[in-house]
Amino acid sequence: MMRRYLLTILSLIAALPLYAQGNAEKLLQKTVAKLEKDGGIGMKLDAQVRNEGTTDHIDLEIKLSPDGSFYAMEDDYTIWFNGKTIWRGNNFGDGIEEIYITEPTPEEKARYDVIGLLRKHRGFDVSGNGTDTFILTVSNSEHSVEGISKVTVTVDPATYTVSTILIEFDRELGNITASAKVKEYQPALKFDKSTFTCPVKDYKDAEIVDLR
Repeated sequence: MMRRYLLTILSLIAALPLYAQGNAEKLLQKTVAKLEKDGGIGMKLDAQVRNEGTTDHIDLEIKLSPDGSFYAMEDDYTIWFNGKTIWRGNNFGDGIEEIYITEPTPEEKARYDVIGLLRKHRGFDVSGNGTDTFILTVSNSEHSVEGISKVTVTVDPATYTVSTILIEFDRELGNITASAKVKEYQPALKFDKSTFTCPVKDYKDAEIVDLR
């Protein structure tokens, strides 16, 4: 199940804390300031996806650039996004064997546009204790992130660094929740642009499916 929802979790980790409305607005704004100050970010997460009593456990590594580019890797799945193109590499046990190449629509790209999300923050009501937790609940599904009903985020109240994220999906998708606990957080990293571009030539035996 993690393979199906990995991009959604990534977009939420990278951007949903930037919605700023409701009772937890001050906490959100401090979280925003922290994310912007940190610039390039590297994270290692302990992720879980629960679906009808079944739980998948995944170790997830993420690299985020201030311009919205990102790299994500777990055992069976790797994603590169350079701001224009997404490469999805599938690993079936012998290394990456399939690479799907797409160019996301403007709506899909907006999920990773930190500045745009900060400016618009549409589709969610925000609540929380204002100290270390804020909750994002869908108020207008046409403007929110598709498939998401609720997101609960906790931060370190001393530093405003994101600690955990719990995502609840729409009932139409089933009884599914996804959570991620930040195990390692590295701010102020400098990434080469090649970090966010798939080195397709290095995967000579992989099937390339170019959907652009």
